[in-house]
Amino acid sequence: MRKRTNRVEIKLNDAEYAHLNNLVYASNLSRESYLRMCINGLVPRPAPSVELVEVIQVLRQIAESINRIAEEVYKQNKMDDSVYMENYEVLQKQINEIMLLIRQPIKMEEVWQSQKYGQ
Repeated sequence: MRKRTNRVEIKLNDAEYAHLNNLVYASNLSRESYLRMCINGLVPRPAPSVELVEVIQVLRQIAESINRIAEEVYKQNKMDDSVYMENYEVLQKQINEIMLLIRQPIKMEEVWQSQKYGQ
């Protein structure tokens, strides 16, 4: 881990401090991590909702069940394993894409452009 020896102190009014704390809380990051990302030109996304995390857990359970079923079918020589593997990999890829999309930070330029054009 890198050593961080430099400190920066900023003064915020109550509204700014509350806003920062709300953003940090929503992102599920530490205040320091949140601010470091902002300094690097990234805006952290809010942490995924409990419901979305539950959906992803269910998708993972489905993938595991499909895998167990396929193993049994394959043992009985009643299925082409390439078809199964293709579908299983598609499911895993979609789960991974969902996770990347919901946790990927946004570049500040994109935020400024969307605010500038009212999007």
